[in-house]
Amino acid sequence: MSNKNRLIEHPRPLYAWTVFVLSILFNAYSVTLKFSPSVKNIVGQDMGKVTSTVYALSGFYYTFALFQIPIGILIDRYGSRLLPSIGILLCAVGAIVMSRAESNFEILISRGIIGVGATFSFLNGLKIINNWFQPKRFSYLLGLFIAIGSPAVLIFKAGFNQLEKTVQWHGAMMTFGLAGLIFACIFFFVVQDAPGAKFSLHAHITDKKEFWKNIRHVFNSSHVWVIGIAVGLMIGPLMAFESVWSIPFIKTAYKTTTSFAVMFSLLFVFGYAAGAVFFGRVSTSLGKRKVFIIWGTAISLLMLIIILYPPYLGIQITSICFFVLGFAASNINIGYTVVHEHNVPQVTATAVAVVNTFYALFAAISQSLIAVFLELGTKLHGSSEYTTWDFQISLIRLPVYIAIALIFSFFIKETFCKQRQSYD
Repeated sequence: MSNKNRLIEHPRPLYAWTVFVLSILFNAYSVTLKFSPSVKNIVGQDMGKVTSTVYALSGFYYTFALFQIPIGILIDRYGSRLLPSIGILLCAVGAIVMSRAESNFEILISRGIIGVGATFSFLNGLKIINNWFQPKRFSYLLGLFIAIGSPAVLIFKAGFNQLEKTVQWHGAMMTFGLAGLIFACIFFFVVQDAPGAKFSLHAHITDKKEFWKNIRHVFNSSHVWVIGIAVGLMIGPLMAFESVWSIPFIKTAYKTTTSFAVMFSLLFVFGYAAGAVFFGRVSTSLGKRKVFIIWGTAISLLMLIIILYPPYLGIQITSICFFVLGFAASNINIGYTVVHEHNVPQVTATAVAVVNTFYALFAAISQSLIAVFLELGTKLHGSSEYTTWDFQISLIRLPVYIAIALIFSFFIKETFCKQRQSYD
């Protein structure tokens, strides 16, 4: 008799979806805090402070990268309730500190605190999907996690913007921080680690020796590192560009208004959300993962080159390119499914954490280097304004990164949508 046949139906079948939705809200909350401070909010028109402030804002990514693996191990070892609740608490405290920051050092510290708390959000979300749902639904639910999370971020961001108009940026950050304290309590009292042994597909490892043996398998697998590099090089720099520099670039290169630039950014988000669900479902139905990662990376590379470099094709075609870029780039999330399927379910958070470490590192490095080269450009031509040429030179690293990711994607091992249950 299979494990599936031995399972007893959970007495509260909707409870799994409640836990799932709370995990999405946690991720959306952390992403909103990640994107809420902009250079303009902090330095205004003082271009001399841009580079140092971008470094301070990048503090989020560095702590986010540094704590991925330790927190992934902790979630696998101690569950998805207590520690992630503390993660929400850290996000809230970081937002409160950020609201009162008056120097780049204080910004760096507060962003670092938010980065540590935010590390729990995505890892714990995937761990909850692993614990509460059937293995064959992992890829689809990961896509749904991203798809629902994207409009949730937009709603949270819209709320933040409204607060900013009423109580200024610092007041909006303080409000979000206080709301996070309440949300941490709700998360702690509602979420459970897993549905319980008799309802669960994956028994929790209580033996420390066996647990650490499985952890070693994760780090000894070259496949995990290959996926990490491919995912990190693909999505890290792209998200760093999208979150900070895409709107200034569009306004400069395409001579558009801010509203048009924001529309392009939203099209990328909508494409990314739609693609995450679509390809999560289709890849499982076809029993293939690798081919979607390869083609998604290749099409993303093509779209990015069309967007960044002349001849610029006009607003209509560029808007389509932004949507296709997001839609194609969403394929890289299949990499998280692959690394999950390649390892036993009991160490899902740790395996995903290795991949996310590369994402965070490349995002932080890209965000900083883009600022450095843009500032260098302004010094060379003696102007305080960024030119299209400055952006073209600074952003050339993005297609290079994605081209390298494409090469690494060919070395990913196909799992044929089969979940590994042991390393024996």
